[in-house]
Amino acid sequence: MSGPLTWGIIGSAMSGIYSSSGKTANPAGTVGVLVGAIGAAFSVILWFYHYNPTATLLGSYSGEVGGGGPLADQLRLLALILGGIAIVLGIVAGLGGKAGSTGIVAILLGVVALSYPIMMALNLITKYTPNPLSG
Repeated sequence: MSGPLTWGIIGSAMSGIYSSSGKTANPAGTVGVLVGAIGAAFSVILWFYHYNPTATLLGSYSGEVGGGGPLADQLRLLALILGGIAIVLGIVAGLGGKAGSTGIVAILLGVVALSYPIMMALNLITKYTPNPLSG
């Protein structure tokens, strides 16, 4: 079956596949939220181990994070980098016009991700000791 009628049916079906629904996506905001969520999760883990260094949340890796080992340094660096990226992407999403809520959420998650690394770098928090008088 070939002819103008067949191409009209196929053409209209194919145009539905490649046409836009009218909704616009904000990839900078979406990526910012994802990156910010990962960075914020790292920072939350570091805050948790800051106040409870003997916890076993991460299993066999808990000693490295709670004791301030290399894994804690790596998580702190990743939280710093991912938080910075999330804030930049949130700002870019806001400058792009229709930012919606993703730009704001990306910035907020970026701030959460940056909270622990920046406060440690500025020596605003120190090692937590539940009872400094006990030996």
